Amino acid sequence: MFGIGKIKPGDYIFSVRQDADKIMIIIGRVQSVSKNILNVIGFFIRPRGLLDRKSKGLLGKRSNEVLQNPDPNNCIFILIDRIETGNYSGEINQDKEKVTWINEKRYFILDGWVRENLPDMVADVLYSTSEAERDHSRSILMEKMNSLYDQDLKDHLYAVARSTKIL
Repeated sequence: MFGIGKIKPGDYIFSVRQDADKIMIIIGRVQSVSKNILNVIGFFIRPRGLLDRKSKGLLGKRSNEVLQNPDPNNCIFILIDRIETGNYSGEINQDKEKVTWINEKRYFILDGWVRENLPDMVADVLYSTSEAERDHSRSILMEKMNSLYDQDLKDHLYAVARSTKIL
């Protein structure tokens, strides 16, 4: 926690559990706190696409930095590639795992990326092997972008699509 006080029940957190080449990012809401143990309900992300590219030696410098030190500000580099995800309900030891407080808006944007399956849709466009396949994947992503109700998520996705030259 970097100078913002103690994490308390009801707060949203971003946590990284890292062992050798295994990385699990946990994003959720704190249910209870007992000393340095947080009971959290949320979801997890495993950066499957980045780890596959790393094992093949195809990982760029910035992506490697993100895998070394994921945080709420750089996790978009994980979310524009293929991921594994699922529900998380468990404990996080703040002494052993990096835990960062995030605001509710950031939580719901990250949650929206996962729930709407946006990482796979963006990856389909970025890793298309032909122009026809790219156009098809792009049109599917555009339909999804236009159908989103959450304006913050929509704005975030548009910014990412512009910066990755999808738009």
